[in-house]
Amino acid sequence: MTAPDAASPQPDDARQDTKKRILDMAETLLLTRGFNAFSYQHISSSLGVKNAAIHYHYPKKNHLGVAVIQRYRRRFQRFVDAQAGLSSVAQLEAYFALSTRYYDQDQQICPSGILSAEYHVLPEDMQTEAAAFVAEMRDWAVQILREGQARGELQFAGTPQAMAAVMFAALQGALQLARLDPDILLQIKTQLRALLNAPTDA
Repeated sequence: MTAPDAASPQPDDARQDTKKRILDMAETLLLTRGFNAFSYQHISSSLGVKNAAIHYHYPKKNHLGVAVIQRYRRRFQRFVDAQAGLSSVAQLEAYFALSTRYYDQDQQICPSGILSAEYHVLPEDMQTEAAAFVAEMRDWAVQILREGQARGELQFAGTPQAMAAVMFAALQGALQLARLDPDILLQIKTQLRALLNAPTDA
């Protein structure tokens, strides 16, 4: 009997690859359409797989939605950890860069933005994950501003919590408006830097 080729996908590898492809496509559809505007049929048609393959990994759509958000949370935490030790200004620019990254990918809305917009129509388990994810993003913004203020790197009126809310809301709104006016994302970031008395180079 010929030994299996180590380079060729084995059954478990193939299943994991299909699972990842399903998750990737669900993420794309979430950010471009919204959770309630796509079905398993959209995923199966795009990937060339049967609906049964999707149900095998995610029996219900909310299971898929929870998995997508949990992956966002893991990815975001890795991103935050990678910024540790940088100046507050550099971390601020990294925070700003997240919105640019999503816009550059087919004018996608940030996941925290789309999940917030659809929050009241999401299944309960997705609401729990979405709320935790948004809180983590806002908490990082508060941390950046608090440390920047303490170090004298950033100066602004009000509390770090209030300014973080302004920054978070402004960037979320800018991503949506940028679909109509591509210049607005840059304008909002420029104005936020001015509000924070942040230098333009990190």
